[in-house]
Amino acid sequence: MQDIQPEEDRVFPGTGTLLWLAILTLAAFAGLLSLVPPLPAAFTAYLFLTMALITLIDLRHFIIPDVLSLPAIAVGLLANIVLFPEGDRFAGLAHGLAGAFAGGGAFYLLRAVYFRLRGIEGLGLGDVKLAAVAGAWLGPAALPSACLLATLSAITGVVLHGALRGRKGMDARQRIPFGSFIAPAILIFWIGQILQMPPLW
Repeated sequence: MQDIQPEEDRVFPGTGTLLWLAILTLAAFAGLLSLVPPLPAAFTAYLFLTMALITLIDLRHFIIPDVLSLPAIAVGLLANIVLFPEGDRFAGLAHGLAGAFAGGGAFYLLRAVYFRLRGIEGLGLGDVKLAAVAGAWLGPAALPSACLLATLSAITGVVLHGALRGRKGMDARQRIPFGSFIAPAILIFWIGQILQMPPLW
């Protein structure tokens, strides 16, 4: 079991601020779902709830429960089978599987290389499984952009946190709840696909 990091070392604000952010986000999301057909809306609602729980749990406890991430891989594959634009279920399954293996494989390789070079774990297995979730929902094409958004958000969060606390630099040993940045990125890019919005970049 992982140790829980002291409150002063966390990247995110307190529970009260998070609650208000969650309420505002939920209100905006409810309005968004009204624009989406019922079946895509059901998948999106599931993803929203799952990613919100992962974000909050990883934020507070630095863990990503398998009971949330593993079913999300299967549901992501199902969503691609049912909702794939061309209506080809085999193509949808292949799209989701390719993304899941690409995401999980890339993060596992990164984890192994970092451990080999530094002798410490830079990524938890929970992050590896969440990367597989990202690929299962988004497919291989959108996966790099989602990971880039999560990484940039994490860097920005750490820098702002340090600035607010008067720190001049970043401690390389500081633990970061990276899943709390990956999960929102998955949701953002999935909604973009559902609404057929142009890529962010």
